[in-house]
Amino acid sequence: MGYCTKGFTLLELLVALAVSAILLTLVVPAFSQMAQRAKADSDLSELLRSLNYARLEAIERGLPVHLRPEAVDADWGRGLEIYQGEGPATNVLRVVPAVSRGARLTLTSGFDSIVFNALGGVSAAVSPVMTYVLGEQRRTITLCLNGRIAVGEECK
Repeated sequence: MGYCTKGFTLLELLVALAVSAILLTLVVPAFSQMAQRAKADSDLSELLRSLNYARLEAIERGLPVHLRPEAVDADWGRGLEIYQGEGPATNVLRVVPAVSRGARLTLTSGFDSIVFNALGGVSAAVSPVMTYVLGEQRRTITLCLNGRIAVGEECK
């Protein structure tokens, strides 16, 4: 009777490990980019919902509605609040959660808040532009003076 061995040789194990390592180096970056894209899409969707909410509230109430950073240091990425009114008589309508960890949300310099007027337009001399960055994901939102919200494009 012959001697029968079960299992793998060292050479077979090394080849299997090498193939696994090559596959992992191809899959991990693609998965990381896919996860970043999903987070960016989620953050952008929440931001667009909030901007549309603020605009529609201004139209419905017939009064200006503001969107500003919730944080005192004016960091747009740490959360936003939508409110109506001025000074101590501020009526907060909705609080928008912070963007994903590691993401940055900035607004064109010169703007400390966005104001939608009673007609749904933006009360400003120029269209504010919001920029969202998460890793390699970069998105821009332009708030047209007529109230239209343009993602990745300029106002026409």
